[in-house]
Amino acid sequence: MPVVARITEGRTARLTFTLLSDGSAVNGTGITVSNLYITGAGGQVVDTSSDFGWVTAASGTAYYDPDATDFDAKQSPYRIRFELTDGSGKIAFHPEGEADTIVVSPLR
Repeated sequence: MPVVARITEGRTARLTFTLLSDGSAVNGTGITVSNLYITGAGGQVVDTSSDFGWVTAASGTAYYDPDATDFDAKQSPYRIRFELTDGSGKIAFHPEGEADTIVVSPLR
């Protein structure tokens, strides 16, 4: 599980991620970021509703805008995975296999 971000709990600034396939950025043109799954170490699911999408689809850059209570250092590390859907309804996940990791440090 590669660590894709190290953040401090309470962060609300945008997080950006480059989605990769075989080491290259995904070309997301014509593809929708249809879901974002973030789960803490204890199994709690983070509500990501309406907080994600493409920054630039062609370069595979996606974003997540966390709410102040989304990340708790006590529940770190978090697993993160984007769901992508193409125009014909086919679904892919990024990353495939094991989810990436976000490590959260306490504010104090």
